[in-house]
Amino acid sequence: MKLRIVILYVHDMEKAKAFYQDTLGFTLEPGASPEVFVYVRLEDSPLFALQAISSTTESPATPGGCTEIGFFSDDVDGTFKRWKANGVEIVTEPEDRPFGRYFLAKDLDGHYLDVFGKAGG
Repeated sequence: MKLRIVILYVHDMEKAKAFYQDTLGFTLEPGASPEVFVYVRLEDSPLFALQAISSTTESPATPGGCTEIGFFSDDVDGTFKRWKANGVEIVTEPEDRPFGRYFLAKDLDGHYLDVFGKAGG
């Protein structure tokens, strides 16, 4: 079994698209219904998508902050500086942990965004 897609349910699709594309710098590609579902393209990663909570009855509409996604970065401190400059909500400053360099942020719906990489940068 392999992980193929992670879907984040969002309250405001337009704001979420702007956040992930303009604020975080990810590439978005429309799905079959781009007003309620879009793909977020990441290098060498499982497919990641945003879906409007109001568009589905198959999955429970959960409050924000129920999901945590980890992103590997070759430049954790650089990513932190860009995200902070773009107004991303920062939960923890970059620090070295036993597994490497790490910081934690949140998206507009309260989903946690881990950024981690090799220790020391």
